[in-house]
Amino acid sequence: MVRKWFRFILAAVLLSVIALPGSRVFAHTDNSEGFSQITAAPGELRYELMLDYYELGRVVMLDASPGAPASELHRLLELHKQEVGGYIGNHLKVYIEGEAVDAELDELKVISKLGRYYASLSLRFPNASNSKGVQVDYNIFFDDNDSMHRNIAAFEFDGKEGQFVFNSSDRELGLGHTWFVGQALRFIKLGFHHIMIGLDHILFVIALLLTATSFRSLIKIATIFTLAHSVTLGLTAFHVLNVPAEVIEPLIALSIAYVAVEAFFLSGSKIRPFVVFGFGLVHGIGFAGALEMTGAVSTSSLLSLAAFNIGVELGQLLVISLLFPVLIYIRKFQ
Repeated sequence: MVRKWFRFILAAVLLSVIALPGSRVFAHTDNSEGFSQITAAPGELRYELMLDYYELGRVVMLDASPGAPASELHRLLELHKQEVGGYIGNHLKVYIEGEAVDAELDELKVISKLGRYYASLSLRFPNASNSKGVQVDYNIFFDDNDSMHRNIAAFEFDGKEGQFVFNSSDRELGLGHTWFVGQALRFIKLGFHHIMIGLDHILFVIALLLTATSFRSLIKIATIFTLAHSVTLGLTAFHVLNVPAEVIEPLIALSIAYVAVEAFFLSGSKIRPFVVFGFGLVHGIGFAGALEMTGAVSTSSLLSLAAFNIGVELGQLLVISLLFPVLIYIRKFQ
């Protein structure tokens, strides 16, 4: 009886949280992730930089109104091109053979990705001697806006390619120096961090726990969920699949609501594994909001994707390991 009422109360709490007006359940708390594509070209280094538009607007005062159309956002970006260029020049440094080189800001664009607007900046750094000794120092947002900012960088340089995650602890990248173990560890940390700040995904895992009859059944369901979200995470990260956030966020809410209701009214449903697989596909697209792979599919990009997935799974296992013993304890009173 205790167990029944506990499941009822917890299910009610889950439903209440996702029903809150203006709830930020489906928005991760650090929303300033960025993306970089760095490539070598004859006589120069090209850097494509994507930053959350409104986060950039905080540091250069773009004065953009929430909900403004893309055309207005682009107009403001062009109007403040000098300020944007100055900020980037001060916070993104490229050193060639130890000497700093100035960036030339070629083009400004506004693009939409998973329901958010990004400022896309095309930069060129002169490298007349095509030197291989190039280092990137990335200090955007860390000290003046968001210490939790992350930028996922992909680079092709000197016949090598790789991925890197800039964060407040890792701000320097030596191009061409690919260490796969370090790369994997950075993306594991990124995946773990992403699920820890994603209340929507944590609520879904908690909802799955409510109907677990044994640790074995819980692992089975969690594995099905993992396999499903791994598929859509990869497809979305590599731009094969593109579903608007306006579609995904309500579906994630539905998944939490359904599993929470199932915990009390539909316990033992035979279709549960199929439902979890379907919702796993939805959550995989949600996970991809923090991960974007540029360029062709390669060993390096697949490594980053796999490592990110491992980080997500470690986060899920942490939630399960902390809460499952509580459920076991409560069952002693039934």
